[in-house]
Amino acid sequence: MRASVRSGTIADVGRRARNTRSGAVLGHVLVLALALGTTAGCTVSRQDPGQATAAVVDALAQAGSAVETTRLTVRLLDDDRVTTPVADAAVLDQVRVLEESTAALTTLVPPDDVSSAQRDAGLVAVADATREVVAARTWVAREAGGDLSEAGAVPLTASELEADLARAADDLDTALALAGGA
Repeated sequence: MRASVRSGTIADVGRRARNTRSGAVLGHVLVLALALGTTAGCTVSRQDPGQATAAVVDALAQAGSAVETTRLTVRLLDDDRVTTPVADAAVLDQVRVLEESTAALTTLVPPDDVSSAQRDAGLVAVADATREVVAARTWVAREAGGDLSEAGAVPLTASELEADLARAADDLDTALALAGGA
């Protein structure tokens, strides 16, 4: 069976082809406009200052908990109450918590100067805390027998490391106080 063919002149065929192409282009434009319209509201979140401050407080509280957990882990390892693999896993978990805190602060779009200053202070404090927790993980690796004697940023003793972690915790507390947290 043969399909029916539309009859007409070559001009009619050309006109139908142009109409079909322009209709397809118009359809693509409409789909693109609809997609952009629905995602445009997702590009910048709008928060009131209280919500932004609460987000900063939450991120700093998480970071503070990570530092305190790391301090406890260092103390337990130094007292031979945990093994180095357990200590390494515990400190690695805290590195991940600090990554989440950093992500929460870096993706926050502050609605005003006050919450912007709170976020900036939080970013600095969390970065410092992250550096100290990473140093703690390196210290744990050295305690496990790793050849890290030349790693200059790694404290030689648990008490030095605990002091560095305590300073990081104090900096987090200062940033938390700036944000109105406990």
